Amino acid sequence: MQTTFQQLPQWAQLVLSVIPAVSATFAALALLLNFYQSRRTNAQARAALVAGCLKGFTDDDDIQKAFYAIEYGTFTYSPNFHNARQEREIDKLLRHFANLALSWKSGLLSTEDVRPIRYYVLRVMKNTEIEKYMRFMERWSETAGLGQHPYSVLVQLSNELSNLSP
Repeated sequence: MQTTFQQLPQWAQLVLSVIPAVSATFAALALLLNFYQSRRTNAQARAALVAGCLKGFTDDDDIQKAFYAIEYGTFTYSPNFHNARQEREIDKLLRHFANLALSWKSGLLSTEDVRPIRYYVLRVMKNTEIEKYMRFMERWSETAGLGQHPYSVLVQLSNELSNLSP
């Protein structure tokens, strides 16, 4: 006794045999396209985070004042620094970069993704006066029993950026 499939004409049997293979091929192609599109979308989102950081950096007057005080060597960390306007400006700059460093630390961004802001982060974090402030903040956080200060992640990012080839 012949099956229903065998009772069909030869051309119909061929079509019914090929359809699953063609469907599987299209499904594989769709999956591959989806994979590449997802990678592209992720890269675009990472670039948008970094671009947003750069825009915030350049558009904020307090951040710019703080950066140029560091850039031109006029920033000095001293006991008079605390509770002064310049402390708020420097903290705003450091928090701005620390927010990006937190995204880096959580794996949302790679060190390569952060490369466009490398100069600015290193210029700030390698400043000897900022290094003094970072040591103070680390000691203060320990003494206050608050755990690691968010700036510590910025220090880690700075160290990683220092290791990148130019």
